[in-house]
Amino acid sequence: MKDSIRILLTTLLLSIAIPTTVFAGCGHLAEPMTPDAIAKRLTPIGKVDAEGGSQAPVALVSEALGPNAGEDRYKATCAVCHETGVGGAPKFRNAADWKTRMDVGIDGMLAIAIKGKGAMPPKGTCMQCSDQELKMTIEYMIPK
Repeated sequence: MKDSIRILLTTLLLSIAIPTTVFAGCGHLAEPMTPDAIAKRLTPIGKVDAEGGSQAPVALVSEALGPNAGEDRYKATCAVCHETGVGGAPKFRNAADWKTRMDVGIDGMLAIAIKGKGAMPPKGTCMQCSDQELKMTIEYMIPK
């Protein structure tokens, strides 16, 4: 019985003490709600200027791709699946695997690579790759 009275008294005291403690530090509740007062409270306290502020952003992908861009991208990203055929991926330069896929041509295969197909996610996880880089990579992977 003593425990239940103690719990009841503690609960009662907390229900009175917590709201006054929480709102005691909120002086802004007493501040006026006029448009000018609100605007003053919302005024930024500082300003950030990045170095070279008004210059155009630098492209993340280089426009000029070297002659080995397809091979480099294949080795860096695509070989993980296309070397062994993981998830049904056509194996590197394997004519049997690529035969039916090549029916749509390079542009068709590029469209599939961009959208993704089956287990291959869009762009084969290379979201920074340009369409040109993906096309060069496909051309590198298909049988010569």
